[in-house]
Amino acid sequence: MHKEKFKIYEDVFDEYTLKTIRKLSRGGYINYIVGSIASGKESNVFLAKDTEGKNIAIKIYKIETGNFNDMWKYIQGDIRFKNVKRRKRNIVKIWAKKEYKNLEISEKNGINVPKPIISANNVLIMQFIGENDTPSPKAKDIPPKNPKVWLTKLLNIINVLYNKAGLIHGDLSKYNILNYREEPYLIDMGQCVLKTHPLALKLLKNDIKNILIWLNKLGVETPDVEKVYKDILKQKSNE
Repeated sequence: MHKEKFKIYEDVFDEYTLKTIRKLSRGGYINYIVGSIASGKESNVFLAKDTEGKNIAIKIYKIETGNFNDMWKYIQGDIRFKNVKRRKRNIVKIWAKKEYKNLEISEKNGINVPKPIISANNVLIMQFIGENDTPSPKAKDIPPKNPKVWLTKLLNIINVLYNKAGLIHGDLSKYNILNYREEPYLIDMGQCVLKTHPLALKLLKNDIKNILIWLNKLGVETPDVEKVYKDILKQKSNE
Protein backbone atom coordinates (compact mmCIF):
# COMPACT_ATOMS: atom_id res chain seq x y z
CA MET A 1 0.00 0.00 0.00
CA HIS A 2 1.23 3.49 -0.81
CA LYS A 3 2.06 4.99 2.59
CA GLU A 4 1.37 8.59 1.54
CA LYS A 5 -2.12 7.61 0.37
CA PHE A 6 -2.78 5.48 3.43
CA LYS A 7 -1.80 8.18 5.93
CA ILE A 8 -4.53 10.48 4.61
CA TYR A 9 -7.10 8.09 6.07
CA GLU A 10 -5.27 6.80 9.14
CA ASP A 11 -7.11 9.15 11.47
CA VAL A 12 -10.45 7.80 10.19
CA PHE A 13 -9.76 4.25 11.42
CA ASP A 14 -9.20 2.84 14.87
CA GLU A 15 -6.22 0.59 15.51
CA TYR A 16 -8.29 -2.59 15.12
CA THR A 17 -9.39 -1.51 11.64
CA LEU A 18 -5.89 -0.38 10.69
CA LYS A 19 -4.47 -3.79 11.58
CA THR A 20 -7.12 -5.47 9.45
CA ILE A 21 -6.44 -3.16 6.48
CA ARG A 22 -2.69 -3.79 6.76
CA LYS A 23 -3.25 -7.55 6.88
CA LEU A 24 -5.41 -7.38 3.75
CA SER A 25 -2.76 -5.23 2.09
CA ARG A 26 -0.04 -7.77 2.90
CA GLY A 27 -2.33 -10.48 1.55
CA GLY A 28 -2.39 -8.73 -1.82
CA TYR A 29 -6.00 -7.53 -1.73
CA ILE A 30 -5.31 -3.79 -1.39
CA ASN A 31 -2.64 -1.64 -3.00
CA TYR A 32 -3.84 1.78 -1.89
CA ILE A 33 -6.95 3.74 -0.98
CA VAL A 34 -8.07 6.39 -3.47
CA GLY A 35 -10.83 8.18 -1.61
CA SER A 36 -14.23 8.06 0.04
CA ILE A 37 -17.34 6.84 -1.77
CA ALA A 38 -19.89 7.10 1.03
CA SER A 39 -20.05 7.55 4.77
CA GLY A 40 -22.78 6.80 7.25
CA LYS A 41 -23.50 6.05 10.88
CA GLU A 42 -22.90 2.32 10.45
CA SER A 43 -20.12 2.19 7.85
CA ASN A 44 -17.80 3.98 5.44
CA VAL A 45 -17.13 2.88 1.86
CA PHE A 46 -13.86 3.70 0.10
CA LEU A 47 -12.61 3.38 -3.45
CA ALA A 48 -9.28 1.55 -3.56
CA LYS A 49 -6.96 -0.14 -6.04
CA ASP A 50 -5.94 -3.77 -5.87
CA THR A 51 -2.44 -4.97 -6.71
CA GLU A 52 -3.39 -5.20 -10.41
CA GLY A 53 -4.54 -1.57 -10.46
CA LYS A 54 -8.23 -2.49 -10.64
CA ASN A 55 -10.87 -0.60 -8.69
CA ILE A 56 -12.34 -2.23 -5.60
CA ALA A 57 -14.71 -1.01 -2.91
CA ILE A 58 -13.77 -1.33 0.76
CA LYS A 59 -16.60 -1.22 3.27
CA ILE A 60 -15.59 -0.57 6.87
CA TYR A 61 -18.19 -1.19 9.56
CA LYS A 62 -17.86 1.16 12.51
CA ILE A 63 -17.41 -0.47 15.88
CA GLU A 64 -18.03 2.47 18.20
CA THR A 65 -21.03 4.10 16.51
CA GLY A 66 -22.89 1.16 14.98
CA ASN A 67 -26.47 0.35 15.97
CA PHE A 68 -25.82 -3.02 17.57
CA ASN A 69 -29.37 -3.60 18.79
CA ASP A 70 -30.63 -3.19 15.23
CA MET A 71 -27.90 -5.49 13.89
CA TRP A 72 -28.69 -8.08 16.53
CA LYS A 73 -32.34 -8.53 15.49
CA TYR A 74 -31.18 -9.53 11.98
CA ILE A 75 -28.42 -11.84 13.26
CA GLN A 76 -30.58 -13.50 15.90
CA GLY A 77 -32.65 -16.19 14.24
CA ASP A 78 -30.20 -16.65 11.36
CA ILE A 79 -29.30 -20.36 11.37
CA ARG A 80 -25.94 -19.54 9.74
CA PHE A 81 -24.77 -17.71 12.85
CA LYS A 82 -25.36 -19.66 16.03
CA ASN A 83 -23.99 -19.02 19.52
CA VAL A 84 -22.94 -15.46 18.64
CA LYS A 85 -21.64 -13.53 21.63
CA ARG A 86 -23.41 -10.20 21.96
CA ARG A 87 -20.33 -8.00 22.04
CA LYS A 88 -19.72 -4.94 19.86
CA ARG A 89 -16.66 -6.15 18.00
CA ASN A 90 -18.04 -9.64 17.59
CA ILE A 91 -21.39 -8.44 16.24
CA VAL A 92 -19.69 -6.17 13.69
CA LYS A 93 -17.41 -9.01 12.57
CA ILE A 94 -20.44 -11.27 12.08
CA TRP A 95 -22.24 -8.45 10.23
CA ALA A 96 -19.37 -8.13 7.75
CA LYS A 97 -19.35 -11.90 7.21
CA LYS A 98 -23.15 -11.89 6.87
CA GLU A 99 -23.06 -9.24 4.15
CA TYR A 100 -20.33 -11.19 2.35
CA LYS A 101 -22.43 -14.36 2.38
CA ASN A 102 -25.58 -12.53 1.29
CA LEU A 103 -23.76 -10.90 -1.62
CA GLU A 104 -22.22 -14.23 -2.58
CA ILE A 105 -25.57 -16.05 -2.62
CA SER A 106 -27.26 -13.21 -4.50
CA GLU A 107 -24.53 -13.02 -7.14
CA LYS A 108 -24.61 -16.77 -7.70
CA ASN A 109 -28.36 -16.53 -8.35
CA GLY A 110 -27.99 -13.83 -11.00
CA ILE A 111 -28.90 -10.81 -8.86
CA ASN A 112 -27.09 -7.58 -9.71
CA VAL A 113 -24.92 -6.91 -6.63
CA PRO A 114 -21.27 -6.01 -6.05
CA LYS A 115 -19.34 -9.29 -6.17
CA PRO A 116 -17.79 -9.94 -2.75
CA ILE A 117 -14.04 -10.54 -2.63
CA ILE A 118 -13.14 -11.09 1.03
CA SER A 119 -14.41 -10.36 4.54
CA ALA A 120 -12.05 -9.86 7.47
CA ASN A 121 -13.09 -8.61 10.91
CA ASN A 122 -15.02 -5.36 10.29
CA VAL A 123 -13.85 -4.94 6.69
CA LEU A 124 -15.51 -6.16 3.49
CA ILE A 125 -13.84 -5.88 0.08
CA MET A 126 -16.09 -6.11 -2.96
CA GLN A 127 -16.43 -5.20 -6.60
CA PHE A 128 -16.53 -1.50 -7.39
CA ILE A 129 -19.67 -0.53 -9.32
CA GLY A 130 -19.07 2.56 -11.43
CA GLU A 131 -17.30 4.14 -14.39
CA ASN A 132 -13.54 4.62 -14.09
CA ASP A 133 -13.12 6.14 -10.60
CA THR A 134 -16.68 7.48 -10.40
CA PRO A 135 -19.06 5.36 -8.33
CA SER A 136 -22.55 4.67 -9.67
CA PRO A 137 -25.19 6.94 -8.14
CA LYS A 138 -27.90 5.70 -5.85
CA ALA A 139 -31.39 5.51 -7.33
CA LYS A 140 -32.51 8.26 -4.95
CA ASP A 141 -30.07 10.65 -6.65
CA ILE A 142 -30.44 9.48 -10.25
CA PRO A 143 -33.82 7.74 -10.69
CA PRO A 144 -34.27 5.38 -13.66
CA LYS A 145 -35.13 6.98 -16.99
CA ASN A 146 -37.77 4.30 -17.48
CA PRO A 147 -39.24 3.49 -14.04
CA LYS A 148 -41.84 1.19 -15.61
CA VAL A 149 -39.03 -1.11 -16.78
CA TRP A 150 -37.51 -0.96 -13.31
CA LEU A 151 -40.83 -2.03 -11.80
CA THR A 152 -40.61 -5.31 -13.70
CA LYS A 153 -36.90 -5.72 -12.94
CA LEU A 154 -37.16 -4.99 -9.23
CA LEU A 155 -40.18 -7.20 -8.63
CA ASN A 156 -38.32 -9.96 -10.46
CA ILE A 157 -35.26 -9.35 -8.28
CA ILE A 158 -37.36 -9.59 -5.11
CA ASN A 159 -38.93 -12.79 -6.43
CA VAL A 160 -35.63 -14.43 -7.47
CA LEU A 161 -34.01 -13.32 -4.23
CA TYR A 162 -36.76 -15.02 -2.23
CA ASN A 163 -37.60 -18.07 -4.33
CA LYS A 164 -34.14 -18.97 -5.71
CA ALA A 165 -31.61 -17.44 -3.33
CA GLY A 166 -33.79 -17.91 -0.24
CA LEU A 167 -33.15 -14.34 0.91
CA ILE A 168 -35.06 -11.15 1.67
CA HIS A 169 -33.17 -7.87 1.38
CA GLY A 170 -34.98 -6.44 4.39
CA ASP A 171 -34.31 -2.77 3.70
CA LEU A 172 -34.93 -2.39 -0.02
CA SER A 173 -35.51 1.17 -1.18
CA LYS A 174 -34.14 3.85 -3.50
CA TYR A 175 -31.39 4.41 -0.91
CA ASN A 176 -30.03 0.86 -1.27
CA ILE A 177 -30.12 0.52 -5.05
CA LEU A 178 -27.42 1.77 -7.41
CA ASN A 179 -28.35 2.98 -10.88
CA TYR A 180 -25.54 1.52 -12.97
CA ARG A 181 -26.08 2.12 -16.69
CA GLU A 182 -29.84 2.09 -16.05
CA GLU A 183 -29.61 -1.29 -14.33
CA PRO A 184 -30.57 -1.70 -10.65
CA TYR A 185 -27.80 -3.05 -8.40
CA LEU A 186 -28.67 -3.93 -4.80
CA ILE A 187 -26.31 -2.79 -2.05
CA ASP A 188 -26.23 -2.79 1.77
CA MET A 189 -27.03 -6.48 2.07
CA GLY A 190 -25.92 -6.92 5.69
CA GLN A 191 -29.45 -7.03 7.05
CA CYS A 192 -30.58 -9.60 4.43
CA VAL A 193 -32.24 -12.55 6.14
CA LEU A 194 -32.91 -16.12 5.12
CA LYS A 195 -36.55 -16.95 4.38
CA THR A 196 -36.47 -19.12 7.52
CA HIS A 197 -35.82 -16.06 9.70
CA PRO A 198 -38.64 -15.07 12.09
CA LEU A 199 -38.90 -11.62 10.45
CA ALA A 200 -38.74 -12.94 6.87
CA LEU A 201 -42.35 -12.47 5.71
CA LYS A 202 -42.72 -9.08 7.36
CA LEU A 203 -39.51 -7.86 5.70
CA LEU A 204 -40.54 -9.32 2.33
CA LYS A 205 -43.80 -7.38 2.37
CA ASN A 206 -41.99 -4.19 3.46
CA ASP A 207 -39.52 -4.52 0.58
CA ILE A 208 -42.37 -4.88 -1.92
CA LYS A 209 -44.26 -1.96 -0.39
CA ASN A 210 -41.23 0.37 -0.42
CA ILE A 211 -40.48 -0.33 -4.09
CA LEU A 212 -44.10 0.06 -5.21
CA ILE A 213 -44.58 3.35 -3.32
CA TRP A 214 -41.35 4.78 -4.73
CA LEU A 215 -42.05 3.81 -8.35
CA ASN A 216 -45.65 4.99 -8.06
CA LYS A 217 -44.30 8.41 -7.07
CA LEU A 218 -42.23 8.31 -10.27
CA GLY A 219 -45.46 7.99 -12.25
CA VAL A 220 -45.73 4.23 -12.68
CA GLU A 221 -49.03 2.44 -12.26
CA THR A 222 -48.16 -0.20 -9.68
CA PRO A 223 -49.94 -3.41 -8.62
CA ASP A 224 -51.39 -4.04 -5.17
CA VAL A 225 -48.82 -4.90 -2.48
CA GLU A 226 -50.83 -7.89 -1.23
CA LYS A 227 -51.19 -9.32 -4.73
CA VAL A 228 -47.44 -9.15 -5.42
CA TYR A 229 -46.70 -10.60 -1.99
CA LYS A 230 -49.11 -13.52 -2.45
CA ASP A 231 -47.89 -14.19 -6.00
CA ILE A 232 -44.29 -14.51 -4.75
CA LEU A 233 -45.32 -16.90 -1.98
CA LYS A 234 -47.57 -18.85 -4.36
CA GLN A 235 -44.73 -19.38 -6.81
CA LYS A 236 -42.68 -21.07 -4.10
CA SER A 237 -45.56 -23.30 -3.04
CA ASN A 238 -46.16 -24.39 -6.66
CA GLU A 239 -42.56 -25.47 -7.28
